[in-house]
Parts: sequence; structure tokens; C-alpha cells
Amino acid sequence: MKKILVSSALALIMIAGTGCAPKGYSRATVGQTMQVEPGIVQSVRQVVIDGDGVGNTLGGIVGTVAGGAAGRQVGGGSGQVVASVLGAAIGSVVGGSVGDELDTNYGQQVIVKLNSGRTLATVLPINKTTPLLTPGQAVNVFMSGGTISNISPR
Repeated sequence: MKKILVSSALALIMIAGTGCAPKGYSRATVGQTMQVEPGIVQSVRQVVIDGDGVGNTLGGIVGTVAGGAAGRQVGGGSGQVVASVLGAAIGSVVGGSVGDELDTNYGQQVIVKLNSGRTLATVLPINKTTPLLTPGQAVNVFMSGGTISNISPR
């Protein structure tokens, strides 16, 4: 039983330690020529970027196993069975909730008025490498093939 609890804890630590949001440019944009247009940020709003749901499922499975194993340590006979089932149910809910939170990323919806007069909007991930932008800030908008690759302060 202790092996199951230790394995479950290690799995949760590994999940928590991995980042889900992109942390820079994609490999496809490396070495590509990009058009750069200056502009001014008009508005910024924090948004939720949902993951693919894997964290919720994996968290629920790990929580079920860990909760069932913990419940099995309580009591004996039919009380032990009830505690195991209850522990598994509670572990599933808690693990699923933790996994869902780990699977959710946050972004900034940015609207930029380019110096050319055009207005563009995009969503950028919020992470250690993406600067938080503010309304009124002068920026450069990097575009490749009609797609915004990045927005950075000037």
C-alpha cells in the first residue's frame, strides 16, 4: 500500500512540475522571415486557455487509487471496504480538481492598433517568457504568413 501512495505522490509531483503553456516561438517560426509592424496596445484582458482535459482524467485516476489505498488503512472488515470506497470517491474528486487546475493555462487577449491604422487581436500565453502588456504601451507585432507570432514591447 505504501508503494501505491508513494507512486501516486510522485506522479502528481511530476504532473505539477511540467509546464503546459508554450514558452516561446514554435520550431516552425525559427529562421522564418517575419513582418514587424509597430503599434499601440488598445486593451488587454486575462483569459483562460483550456487544456486538453488530460490533467483532469489523470488526476482523477491518481486520486482514486491514492484515496482507495488510504481508505484501506482505516478499520477492518466491512468498515475497511466502506472507507476504501469513500476514500476512492473523495480522492477521485480532489485529484480531478487538482488535475483540471494543472491543465488550465492563462493568457492575455491583446488588441493592438497598428501605426498603419489596422487593428489586430490575438491571445498570447502568460508564462515566464511572455511579457505582460498594458494599454497604451508601444509594441512591435511580429507576423508570419498572416499569423501573429508574438507581440513585444518596443
